[in-house]
Amino acid sequence: MISSSSIRPITSLELFYRELRRIPHLNREEEQRLARLWRDKHDFYAVQQLIMSNLHVAAAIAREYRHFGLPEEDLIQEGTIGLMQALKNYDPERGFRLATYAPWWIRAAIHEYILRSWSIVKIGTNKLQRRVFAGLQKARHAIAAIEGKDIDEVAAQYNISPDSYQSIANAFLQRDVSLDADRDGRNMIIALPGPQASPEDEVAEKDWRHHQQEELQVALRQLSDRDRYIIEQRYLHEPPSTLKALAGELGVSIERVRQLESRAIRQMREKLTS
Repeated sequence: MISSSSIRPITSLELFYRELRRIPHLNREEEQRLARLWRDKHDFYAVQQLIMSNLHVAAAIAREYRHFGLPEEDLIQEGTIGLMQALKNYDPERGFRLATYAPWWIRAAIHEYILRSWSIVKIGTNKLQRRVFAGLQKARHAIAAIEGKDIDEVAAQYNISPDSYQSIANAFLQRDVSLDADRDGRNMIIALPGPQASPEDEVAEKDWRHHQQEELQVALRQLSDRDRYIIEQRYLHEPPSTLKALAGELGVSIERVRQLESRAIRQMREKLTS
Protein backbone atom coordinates (compact mmCIF):
# COMPACT_ATOMS: atom_id res chain seq x y z
CA MET A 1 0.00 0.00 0.00
CA ILE A 2 1.30 3.46 -0.99
CA SER A 3 1.42 5.95 1.83
CA SER A 4 -0.28 9.27 1.17
CA SER A 5 2.86 11.00 2.45
CA SER A 6 4.89 9.45 -0.41
CA ILE A 7 2.69 10.95 -3.14
CA ARG A 8 4.21 14.13 -4.52
CA PRO A 9 1.59 16.87 -4.90
CA ILE A 10 1.17 18.15 -8.44
CA THR A 11 2.49 21.65 -9.02
CA SER A 12 0.51 24.44 -10.63
CA LEU A 13 2.86 24.33 -13.63
CA GLU A 14 2.33 20.60 -14.10
CA LEU A 15 -1.41 21.11 -13.83
CA PHE A 16 -1.21 23.84 -16.47
CA TYR A 17 0.59 21.55 -18.93
CA ARG A 18 -1.87 18.75 -18.19
CA GLU A 19 -4.79 21.02 -19.03
CA LEU A 20 -2.95 22.44 -22.03
CA ARG A 21 -2.81 19.01 -23.64
CA ARG A 22 -6.59 18.78 -23.46
CA ILE A 23 -7.22 21.96 -25.45
CA PRO A 24 -8.24 21.04 -29.01
CA HIS A 25 -6.35 22.64 -31.90
CA LEU A 26 -8.29 24.52 -34.55
CA ASN A 27 -8.11 23.56 -38.20
CA ARG A 28 -7.27 26.24 -40.76
CA GLU A 29 -10.88 27.00 -41.74
CA GLU A 30 -12.10 27.36 -38.16
CA GLU A 31 -9.13 29.52 -37.23
CA GLN A 32 -9.75 31.87 -40.14
CA ARG A 33 -13.46 32.08 -39.30
CA LEU A 34 -12.71 33.03 -35.69
CA ALA A 35 -10.00 35.47 -36.74
CA ARG A 36 -12.47 37.28 -39.03
CA LEU A 37 -14.99 37.46 -36.20
CA TRP A 38 -12.35 39.03 -33.97
CA ARG A 39 -11.12 41.43 -36.65
CA ASP A 40 -14.53 42.56 -37.86
CA LYS A 41 -16.72 42.33 -34.74
CA HIS A 42 -14.22 42.09 -31.85
CA ASP A 43 -15.98 38.92 -30.76
CA PHE A 44 -14.68 38.03 -27.29
CA TYR A 45 -15.46 34.33 -27.61
CA ALA A 46 -13.56 34.17 -30.92
CA VAL A 47 -10.41 35.73 -29.53
CA GLN A 48 -10.60 33.51 -26.45
CA GLN A 49 -10.73 30.42 -28.67
CA LEU A 50 -7.82 31.65 -30.79
CA ILE A 51 -5.65 32.31 -27.74
CA MET A 52 -6.47 29.01 -26.05
CA SER A 53 -5.84 26.92 -29.18
CA ASN A 54 -2.44 28.58 -29.70
CA LEU A 55 -1.41 28.75 -26.05
CA HIS A 56 0.85 25.71 -26.60
CA VAL A 57 2.98 27.83 -28.93
CA ALA A 58 3.55 30.50 -26.26
CA ALA A 59 4.30 27.82 -23.65
CA ALA A 60 6.74 25.98 -25.89
CA ILE A 61 8.64 29.18 -26.70
CA ALA A 62 8.69 30.22 -23.03
CA ARG A 63 10.36 26.91 -22.11
CA GLU A 64 13.34 27.85 -24.26
CA TYR A 65 14.18 30.67 -21.82
CA ARG A 66 14.13 28.72 -18.54
CA HIS A 67 17.94 28.88 -18.33
CA PHE A 68 17.71 32.59 -17.47
CA GLY A 69 16.47 31.58 -14.01
CA LEU A 70 13.10 33.33 -14.26
CA PRO A 71 9.87 31.57 -13.21
CA GLU A 72 8.49 29.54 -16.09
CA GLU A 73 4.95 30.60 -15.18
CA ASP A 74 5.97 34.26 -15.68
CA LEU A 75 7.66 33.48 -19.00
CA ILE A 76 4.47 31.77 -20.20
CA GLN A 77 2.40 34.73 -19.05
CA GLU A 78 4.59 37.16 -20.98
CA GLY A 79 4.50 34.87 -24.01
CA THR A 80 0.70 34.89 -23.83
CA ILE A 81 0.76 38.69 -23.84
CA GLY A 82 2.87 38.49 -26.99
CA LEU A 83 0.32 36.09 -28.50
CA MET A 84 -2.45 38.61 -27.80
CA GLN A 85 -0.38 41.35 -29.42
CA ALA A 86 0.06 39.14 -32.48
CA LEU A 87 -3.72 38.70 -32.70
CA LYS A 88 -4.17 42.47 -32.92
CA ASN A 89 -2.10 42.48 -36.12
CA TYR A 90 -3.04 39.08 -37.55
CA ASP A 91 -4.68 39.11 -40.97
CA PRO A 92 -6.38 35.79 -41.80
CA GLU A 93 -6.66 36.77 -45.47
CA ARG A 94 -2.91 36.37 -45.98
CA GLY A 95 -3.24 32.61 -45.79
CA PHE A 96 -0.79 31.60 -43.05
CA ARG A 97 -1.65 30.16 -39.66
CA LEU A 98 -1.54 32.15 -36.45
CA ALA A 99 1.06 29.69 -35.09
CA THR A 100 3.37 30.78 -37.94
CA TYR A 101 2.80 34.50 -37.42
CA ALA A 102 2.76 34.73 -33.62
CA PRO A 103 6.25 33.48 -32.56
CA TRP A 104 7.98 36.78 -33.35
CA TRP A 105 5.56 38.68 -31.10
CA ILE A 106 5.82 36.03 -28.39
CA ARG A 107 9.62 36.15 -28.38
CA ALA A 108 9.63 39.95 -28.37
CA ALA A 109 7.39 40.02 -25.28
CA ILE A 110 9.55 37.46 -23.48
CA HIS A 111 12.77 39.28 -24.37
CA GLU A 112 11.32 42.54 -23.05
CA TYR A 113 10.37 40.79 -19.81
CA ILE A 114 13.87 39.33 -19.44
CA LEU A 115 15.44 42.76 -19.89
CA ARG A 116 13.03 44.29 -17.37
CA SER A 117 13.80 41.56 -14.86
CA TRP A 118 17.56 41.66 -15.17
CA SER A 119 19.35 44.28 -13.10
CA ILE A 120 21.40 46.95 -14.82
CA VAL A 121 24.49 46.76 -12.60
CA LYS A 122 26.79 48.83 -14.76
CA ILE A 123 26.01 52.16 -16.35
CA GLY A 124 27.89 52.97 -19.57
CA THR A 125 30.91 55.15 -18.97
CA ASN A 126 31.31 56.23 -22.57
CA LYS A 127 29.17 57.15 -25.55
CA LEU A 128 29.41 53.72 -27.21
CA GLN A 129 28.32 51.87 -24.08
CA ARG A 130 25.35 54.20 -23.64
CA ARG A 131 24.34 53.61 -27.28
CA VAL A 132 24.51 49.84 -26.82
CA PHE A 133 22.44 50.06 -23.64
CA ALA A 134 19.80 52.20 -25.38
CA GLY A 135 19.73 49.72 -28.26
CA LEU A 136 18.96 46.82 -25.92
CA GLN A 137 15.43 48.18 -25.58
CA LYS A 138 14.83 47.13 -29.21
CA ALA A 139 13.68 43.54 -29.64
CA ARG A 140 16.16 42.77 -32.42
CA HIS A 141 19.12 44.06 -30.42
CA ALA A 142 17.94 42.18 -27.34
CA ILE A 143 17.74 38.97 -29.37
CA ALA A 144 21.30 39.51 -30.60
CA ALA A 145 22.59 40.12 -27.09
CA ILE A 146 20.70 37.27 -25.43
CA GLU A 147 20.71 34.61 -28.14
CA GLY A 148 23.47 35.71 -30.55
CA LYS A 149 21.08 35.84 -33.51
CA ASP A 150 21.96 38.43 -36.20
CA ILE A 151 24.74 39.69 -33.96
CA ASP A 152 26.96 40.50 -36.95
CA GLU A 153 24.38 42.88 -38.39
CA VAL A 154 23.56 44.47 -35.03
CA ALA A 155 27.24 44.96 -34.16
CA ALA A 156 27.83 46.59 -37.56
CA GLN A 157 25.38 49.35 -36.60
CA TYR A 158 27.85 50.37 -33.89
CA ASN A 159 30.93 49.83 -36.11
CA ILE A 160 32.33 47.24 -33.72
CA SER A 161 33.01 43.52 -33.89
CA PRO A 162 30.39 40.96 -32.75
CA ASP A 163 32.68 39.98 -29.84
CA SER A 164 32.94 43.61 -28.71
CA TYR A 165 29.19 44.06 -28.92
CA GLN A 166 28.57 40.89 -26.92
CA SER A 167 31.09 41.99 -24.27
CA ILE A 168 29.48 45.42 -23.85
CA ALA A 169 25.94 44.03 -23.89
CA ASN A 170 26.82 41.39 -21.32
CA ALA A 171 27.96 44.12 -18.95
CA PHE A 172 24.36 45.34 -18.85
CA LEU A 173 22.82 41.88 -18.56
CA GLN A 174 24.42 40.75 -15.32
CA ARG A 175 21.96 39.35 -12.81
CA ASP A 176 21.99 40.36 -9.15
CA VAL A 177 23.72 37.78 -6.97
CA SER A 178 21.08 35.87 -5.06
CA LEU A 179 21.13 35.74 -1.27
CA ASP A 180 21.10 31.95 -1.77
CA ALA A 181 24.28 32.05 -3.84
CA ASP A 182 27.50 30.37 -2.81
CA ARG A 183 30.92 32.03 -2.92
CA ASP A 184 31.26 31.41 -6.66
CA GLY A 185 28.02 33.28 -7.36
CA ARG A 186 26.05 30.17 -8.26
CA ASN A 187 22.56 29.86 -6.91
CA MET A 188 22.48 26.91 -4.54
CA ILE A 189 18.92 25.97 -5.40
CA ILE A 190 19.57 26.04 -9.15
CA ALA A 191 22.76 24.00 -8.64
CA LEU A 192 20.79 21.13 -7.14
CA PRO A 193 19.94 18.30 -9.58
CA GLY A 194 16.56 18.85 -11.17
CA PRO A 195 13.86 16.18 -11.61
CA GLN A 196 13.41 14.24 -14.82
CA ALA A 197 11.34 15.93 -17.51
CA SER A 198 7.67 15.18 -17.07
CA PRO A 199 5.59 13.66 -19.90
CA GLU A 200 3.91 17.04 -20.29
CA ASP A 201 7.32 18.68 -20.73
CA GLU A 202 8.36 16.13 -23.33
CA VAL A 203 5.14 16.56 -25.28
CA ALA A 204 5.45 20.35 -25.26
CA GLU A 205 9.07 20.23 -26.42
CA LYS A 206 8.28 17.68 -29.14
CA ASP A 207 5.38 19.82 -30.34
CA TRP A 208 7.57 22.90 -30.51
CA ARG A 209 10.36 21.09 -32.37
CA HIS A 210 7.83 19.93 -34.95
CA HIS A 211 6.52 23.48 -35.26
CA GLN A 212 10.03 24.85 -35.80
CA GLN A 213 10.80 22.27 -38.46
CA GLU A 214 7.62 23.14 -40.36
CA GLU A 215 8.45 26.85 -40.26
CA LEU A 216 12.00 26.22 -41.42
CA GLN A 217 10.88 24.10 -44.37
CA VAL A 218 8.38 26.76 -45.47
CA ALA A 219 11.07 29.45 -45.35
CA LEU A 220 13.62 27.29 -47.16
CA ARG A 221 11.23 26.46 -50.00
CA GLN A 222 10.88 30.11 -50.99
CA LEU A 223 14.66 30.45 -51.60
CA SER A 224 16.40 29.84 -54.91
CA ASP A 225 18.20 26.51 -55.30
CA ARG A 226 21.61 28.10 -54.80
CA ASP A 227 20.61 30.16 -51.77
CA ARG A 228 18.89 27.16 -50.19
CA TYR A 229 22.01 25.04 -50.76
CA ILE A 230 24.18 27.66 -49.04
CA ILE A 231 21.88 27.83 -46.00
CA GLU A 232 21.69 24.05 -45.75
CA GLN A 233 25.46 23.65 -45.97
CA ARG A 234 26.16 26.49 -43.51
CA TYR A 235 23.51 25.74 -40.86
CA LEU A 236 21.93 22.32 -41.36
CA HIS A 237 25.00 20.12 -41.95
CA GLU A 238 27.52 18.80 -39.45
CA PRO A 239 30.20 19.97 -39.66
CA PRO A 240 29.00 23.16 -41.40
CA SER A 241 30.74 24.22 -44.61
CA THR A 242 33.04 27.24 -44.50
CA LEU A 243 32.57 30.27 -46.71
CA LYS A 244 35.85 29.41 -48.42
CA ALA A 245 34.74 25.86 -49.21
CA LEU A 246 31.42 27.03 -50.63
CA ALA A 247 33.14 29.74 -52.68
CA GLY A 248 35.38 27.12 -54.30
CA GLU A 249 32.44 24.77 -54.87
CA LEU A 250 30.21 27.44 -56.44
CA GLY A 251 32.99 29.21 -58.33
CA VAL A 252 32.43 32.62 -56.74
CA SER A 253 34.29 34.80 -54.24
CA ILE A 254 34.06 34.36 -50.48
CA GLU A 255 32.46 37.80 -50.23
CA ARG A 256 29.82 36.79 -52.78
CA VAL A 257 28.91 33.71 -50.72
CA ARG A 258 28.64 35.94 -47.65
CA GLN A 259 26.29 38.26 -49.53
CA LEU A 260 24.14 35.38 -50.76
CA GLU A 261 23.97 33.96 -47.24
CA SER A 262 22.92 37.31 -45.75
CA ARG A 263 20.28 37.77 -48.45
CA ALA A 264 18.88 34.28 -47.89
CA ILE A 265 18.68 34.78 -44.12
CA ARG A 266 16.93 38.12 -44.65
CA GLN A 267 14.39 36.51 -47.01
CA MET A 268 13.72 33.69 -44.55
CA ARG A 269 13.23 36.15 -41.70
CA GLU A 270 10.79 38.21 -43.78
CA LYS A 271 8.88 35.04 -44.66
CA LEU A 272 8.63 33.96 -41.01
CA THR A 273 7.48 37.37 -39.77
CA SER A 274 5.23 38.39 -42.69
